[in-house]
Amino acid sequence: MYASRTTQLIVGIFAILGIAALAILSLSLGKLSLLPTPGYTLYASFDNISGLKSGDQVQLDGVQIGKVLHIGLKDLRARVAMRVDDGVPIDADAIAAIKTSGIIGDKYVSIALGPSDRILRDGDTIRQTQSAFVLEDAIGQLINSSGSSDKDSKSSDSDSKSSNSNCNCSNAKSAK
Repeated sequence: MYASRTTQLIVGIFAILGIAALAILSLSLGKLSLLPTPGYTLYASFDNISGLKSGDQVQLDGVQIGKVLHIGLKDLRARVAMRVDDGVPIDADAIAAIKTSGIIGDKYVSIALGPSDRILRDGDTIRQTQSAFVLEDAIGQLINSSGSSDKDSKSSDSDSKSSNSNCNCSNAKSAK
């Protein structure tokens, strides 16, 4: 009634292979790797990163060349650490910009190369940056600017009405 040792061994091997297959599938679907890809780390400081998070893509001309490693604060600015794949040279005049992909609004760091001949090395900083465009801020500025222009036109209308009413009153007094 009990299984033989060879049957137990075969079932154990299949169980281990099944668990290993699930682990590999989980890592590949989660876009995680056990071993870090060879590359180098670059830093960039931004005024506003609005929605960028660790693990987001770093792209050059629309091609993924790395990932965002870490985000922190340094000198009251958002400092982003990026891992760039080996073999992708980034020059000293490069511009790092935070962009939005698609309607959903996933953020990524886009790098545009510059004309410099000096190539950045591990631990260097990209000096030129462009912060994220925040739609809510733009809408708020639009509302505030249209609200202030309405107030200005209303105050100028009331000023002209009050000056007209003063004129009418003084004209009425002088007529008497």
